Amino acid sequence: MKDLTLKSILLVSDLDGTLVTDKKIIPARNVEAVRRFTEKGGVFTFATGRSVMGTLKFSQQVMPNAPIITYNGGCIYDVEKQETLWSTFLPPSSEQIIKEVRRVFPDVGIEVYSSQYVYAVNRNEYTKNHISFGDLREFERSVDEIPENLNKILFSCDSDRLLEVSEHLEKLDHQGCAYVFSAPIYFEVLPDSVSKGIAAQILADILNIPHSNIMAIGDYYNDRELLETAAFSAVPAGAPDDLKQIADLVVGSCDDGAVADFIEHLEAKYE
Repeated sequence: MKDLTLKSILLVSDLDGTLVTDKKIIPARNVEAVRRFTEKGGVFTFATGRSVMGTLKFSQQVMPNAPIITYNGGCIYDVEKQETLWSTFLPPSSEQIIKEVRRVFPDVGIEVYSSQYVYAVNRNEYTKNHISFGDLREFERSVDEIPENLNKILFSCDSDRLLEVSEHLEKLDHQGCAYVFSAPIYFEVLPDSVSKGIAAQILADILNIPHSNIMAIGDYYNDRELLETAAFSAVPAGAPDDLKQIADLVVGSCDDGAVADFIEHLEAKYE
């Protein structure tokens, strides 16, 4: 990477817990650092489990200069052109996963995501808080009323209960689906072979940027593949210890501007 410059870097940041705090605020240091990075010719975007709609307020603040990655790698969306460049969907059999969790774990919240919308199939306090936090348009639906072409399914409950859900589903044969914790209280079903890391490589191909020029920062297990894919990676101070072992750099906390710390490191190294 000795020939790298800021202008040749694709920097991919996670949103919640990395760029955005628990209070849904982007620290001013992060906003300024992203502006500085892109003005110097760097390519910046974010990769998130959120839907496109759930990212819009943050896109307006940091203004990524590349298409964004949503649904934990299931969609690449050009905000400026309002155009989906690439996407993939859960198989029709994923409906059986929803029915199984409702049957065995009736207290677990269930959200299903399709295009720009979220459908609440089973509500609990976690579902209500998550939909509010994500600034999403919510519709009540029964399992049989949800649309086709689902981007993801999200289960929400306390962490111990979701571990039970995870263990139960791992025993079943649902081909074409993959599972990931995006937070201790959120467990997601995604199309198989989907991850932020794979999507970052697809985006790099779209932009004609070598995969070896991908840099990334993220804070949780749905960022693991992204961190492993990146040529150079960082995690905020609050990330789990096993993710810290994967990353090349541990920066400050999310609240204190973890992304700004990472950009400052890249500036010092590649400017």
